[in-house]
Amino acid sequence: MLAPLLMIGGATGWLFGHVVPGEEQFWALIGMAGIMSCAMRAPLTGIVFAAEITGRYDALPVMVACSGAAFALNVLLTRRSILTEKIARRGQHLSQEFAVDPLDVLQAGAVMTKNPDTLPGSMSVAEAVTFFSTLARHRSYPVVGPGGHLLGVVSRSDALAWRQNSALSAATLADTLSDSSHPVVHPDTPCSLVADTIVQTGFGRIPVIARSTGIVVGLISRQDLLTARLAHRRQETDRHRSVPKIRRDRSDAPRGGRTRLP
Repeated sequence: MLAPLLMIGGATGWLFGHVVPGEEQFWALIGMAGIMSCAMRAPLTGIVFAAEITGRYDALPVMVACSGAAFALNVLLTRRSILTEKIARRGQHLSQEFAVDPLDVLQAGAVMTKNPDTLPGSMSVAEAVTFFSTLARHRSYPVVGPGGHLLGVVSRSDALAWRQNSALSAATLADTLSDSSHPVVHPDTPCSLVADTIVQTGFGRIPVIARSTGIVVGLISRQDLLTARLAHRRQETDRHRSVPKIRRDRSDAPRGGRTRLP
């Protein structure tokens, strides 16, 4: 792909050099940089590549202008570059040349559920069992102390285990969870690291605590990560037709060549 682009650009620039002032070789160099920048949507690559293989650094200002104009023209007139054309022909339409995993870019604070429902550490185990039997909307809840600091996480499975042990009915959640540990993340933690934590630990809901104060500020779950990934995928793959195509209906169109909008 690279050699044909350079040959086409050089030949086009050389022909253009016959009708404008200057050497044909100079305009051949400009054509190489312009065609490469246009087809690949990589103006900086086209400029540096053409300058390096010819050593004509004196032509950099003209190459910058030509490559910038060619890149802008390609963006305005075409949907994709030559780098992703074959991918598009297989049905994978990309709106960007190179895509990264959205979980590597997003942070936990951007996708977490803010101000989540929590349980106080002073709640007794019997009250927690009753709560999970009647009022609970989620499978697990963070347990916080008086200042909002995380004490642990209690789940529906914990409540089922406590129901069979009547000796713990009078104990509080703070006392029961004092020796337990639960993974936590911070608002600036990358979502990719949160996903790894969920897979490694098996916990589906991870508390998000402030790094400086240790107060629970949110909760992030598998559903939050999948929702963020789905939204990013839709932005990458959805194609919107901006200009409607004019299609001629040969069976109904008169001889005058009238067209019909779809």
